[in-house]
Amino acid sequence: MTYYRLLAAATPGGFDVEEAVRLELDWWQARREAFDPERYGVRVARGAAITYGKRPDEPSLLISGIGRAEAMAYRDACGQAMTDQDWSEIECRLRRAY
Repeated sequence: MTYYRLLAAATPGGFDVEEAVRLELDWWQARREAFDPERYGVRVARGAAITYGKRPDEPSLLISGIGRAEAMAYRDACGQAMTDQDWSEIECRLRRAY
């Protein structure tokens, strides 16, 4: 919660810190429960929307959230067998997502 309090204080107009925390916990739980990346990626986008003061259905945020979730799913699928090439792939995916 401290992170979101600091972030909200530094943004023009701030945002609902408790809602931001709830949204982040929501996508973490969905990821842990092995939801499809597209499904929890939408939840990642909702969390970003509140911190950036955007609509939750903003197309660019949805693309970014799903891209981030796909990078996380790739990492999860590799497990302990991660290679330098895998990390490069994740980097490429995250660059596209942002």
